[in-house]
Amino acid sequence: MEFDIVGACLVLAGTLTLPLEATRVASGGLRLWARCPGCSARAVVLYLNAPGLRCRRCAGLVYPSTRQRPEERVLEQALARRTKARAALGAGPDPREPIPRRPPGVRSSTWRCRLDEFHEADAAVQAALRALIDRLGARSEAPAQEAGLAAPPVESTLAAPQVASTLAAPPVASTPDAPSKKRRRPRGTTP
Repeated sequence: MEFDIVGACLVLAGTLTLPLEATRVASGGLRLWARCPGCSARAVVLYLNAPGLRCRRCAGLVYPSTRQRPEERVLEQALARRTKARAALGAGPDPREPIPRRPPGVRSSTWRCRLDEFHEADAAVQAALRALIDRLGARSEAPAQEAGLAAPPVESTLAAPQVASTLAAPPVASTPDAPSKKRRRPRGTTP
């Protein structure tokens, strides 16, 4: 796409002209803003929409996180934290994949800290899943209670135990036992 700056306007492909505005930045530079043709608001990014270029609000675009329920957002953040903790341990993102042994050159204290972070992140995922299952269970019980029917408890359904068993903490590869630190008795002595 061809563009040109003429005066204080950005000209796109010779047909569309956008007014530009500059503001000073604390570091001493300038920041360029375009004016949205729809609402005349300053915008850094304009999106190609049916009537032309528009800002995010005029185009009706929203961030996916604004449509999430709080417990879904907490679960997503916990999953990301667990994936990051697994990567720090050298494991892939798949929770069924075992955690590898401590590689040579990594201090035991560092490895324990990484394992602790992983276990905390995994516990956060479990708690977020429980909260989401409880909310879904409460939501499914409400229409039944309104109708005068008794809904089965969430624990009796098959979904809850399956989720808990599939998302259990992955096995950690066994580490060789540390050498025994028992003192040897001098020769010729009896116990």
